[in-house]
Amino acid sequence: MANILDYLTWRGEQSFAAVPWTPIDALLLANLSYNDLPDAAATEQGALLTDIAADMDEDSVPEGEYDAKWHQLIFTMADTVRFGHIRLHDFVNTVDDARGIQFSAVTADLPGGQRCVCFRGTDATLVGWREDFTMAFESPVPAQMEAVTYLERAAIRAPGGLYVVGHSKGGNLAAYAAAHASPVTQRQLLGVYSFDGPGLDADTMASQGYARIRPVLHAFIPQSSVVGLLITDHPDYTVVRSDAVGLLQHDSFSWQLVGPRFDELGEVDAASRVIDDTLHAWLKQSTPDQRRTFVETIFSILEATGADTLSDISADKLKSAAAMLAAARDIDPETAKMIARMVGQLLTIGAENVLDEVLQHPIDFLRNALHPDDSQHTQEE
Repeated sequence: MANILDYLTWRGEQSFAAVPWTPIDALLLANLSYNDLPDAAATEQGALLTDIAADMDEDSVPEGEYDAKWHQLIFTMADTVRFGHIRLHDFVNTVDDARGIQFSAVTADLPGGQRCVCFRGTDATLVGWREDFTMAFESPVPAQMEAVTYLERAAIRAPGGLYVVGHSKGGNLAAYAAAHASPVTQRQLLGVYSFDGPGLDADTMASQGYARIRPVLHAFIPQSSVVGLLITDHPDYTVVRSDAVGLLQHDSFSWQLVGPRFDELGEVDAASRVIDDTLHAWLKQSTPDQRRTFVETIFSILEATGADTLSDISADKLKSAAAMLAAARDIDPETAKMIARMVGQLLTIGAENVLDEVLQHPIDFLRNALHPDDSQHTQEE
């Protein structure tokens, strides 16, 4: 099957004037935003992608699997007619532990006069995933407020109209910024694209700003989506086939195409429906404190494995880490159930033999993993 890199082969020599904008273009630019760009892209004038690529070292490949993909994407896109002459400018990358913010964005001017604001998301690191999940109990987070400000600035100089795009947390920032932008900015929006981005808080979903942008909001999730169903999913979303397993479907390079379009499915698969029916429903009904406990416990377990990325986690490491986490003794049963469900989803990466146990008896799994010598816990789900 084909992916977004194949799209560059098919469409790379066709300009936007010849073949108009598509959602695949939006996803490519969302992925491009993951790169740390040179100083020329940080100015108001910016530079053409071809010139930016010429100033970068193609052979200096980052160590991380995903960083390497995004790095190579710059050179592949720069070498096409379609993207080589987009102008990147106003690149920002802010990481401030004191403010609790990680925010990065870049603006791309298309040859036809349209402008695309690209918000960076998270990668495969546990640090990045914690940030996604934090949105389940806190809104607005600092990055969301910064995204609104960034979009408003970009709109001042965008007479040809605006696209707003982002993958993962970047998708949430795209939707949040568009929903909270001024009516003047909202009238310039040509399309807002969220690719497996966490949903929005209830107040935003109920706002007039969200109602105004909904006709141009496009949400895409893979068939086993977890991140895209966090908090509240968008009312309308398109399901895309992925050739990856479990949470690794969050990697949009795994998303499949049929010709120049996504390979669309009618609904998410059974694993994702488990999330929708349990975790997602619980998130709607739980208190912010319960959500905070959920997130902090999940990531305390994951970080205790010593893993840096999701792909580093094995079933043995996960169960050992859970057994070391004495702090989980006082978790209420419903929160424990949701933690076990999420652990089960993580195990789908490469431990399907444990997955059945988790999904059939989630509370028992969590309790036994945390307290293997505590025989008084015999209650099943």
